[in-house]
Amino acid sequence: MNTANHTGRTLAIGDIHGCLDALKHLWKVINPQANDHVIFVGDYVDRGPNSKGVIDFLISLQSDYKVSFLSGNHEEKFLLAKLNNIELEQWLEHWGGVETLASYGVDGISDIPEAHWEFLRKCLPYLETETHIFVHANLEADVPLDQQLPFSLIHKKFGTPLPHQSGKTMICGHTAQTSHVPNNLGHAICIDTDPGRGGYLTCLHVETGHYWQVNTAGEVREDEV
Repeated sequence: MNTANHTGRTLAIGDIHGCLDALKHLWKVINPQANDHVIFVGDYVDRGPNSKGVIDFLISLQSDYKVSFLSGNHEEKFLLAKLNNIELEQWLEHWGGVETLASYGVDGISDIPEAHWEFLRKCLPYLETETHIFVHANLEADVPLDQQLPFSLIHKKFGTPLPHQSGKTMICGHTAQTSHVPNNLGHAICIDTDPGRGGYLTCLHVETGHYWQVNTAGEVREDEV
């Protein structure tokens, strides 16, 4: 048997930030198959116009596709806003929470469906494969993966990270690339290309380095990292 024909792609999708139309268009462009593994690196909500629709769409994928969802700092803030009024005020004023709440068409955060909270609580802090580590924000180079601080995983900016001690390539989002193209350092690739603020939503084919992008106007482009 030729097992190569049964090996699917690993596809990593960057920060979405409520841009549902771009996400749906990108999904059609990449056309995931049953043996592909699609990994979302977090920041599904805030800024963009339809955070509710994004989470509904992500939840719907679970029945038909192999998908993994990481948690970003915006998911953390969203969850904290549900628990604490000070966090809620900060989320609404500084994080794009106003747009998120408006997408639900509800009076307050307590009216958001429980299924959405359950989805957010189940998002992963990181995902490791034989060759790569997928994380929302960053890693400390000299710290084993299971000992990383939550701050590093979901808040630390990309900058110029050193290679991780595992020797694996880090794939992350979080730090918006003003160039609107992925930032490839060889041992680390950032795929946050800022769709919520005029950039593109990116999907990286991890094995080949090919990537596809869609912006909120529906424009599509592709290249290699």
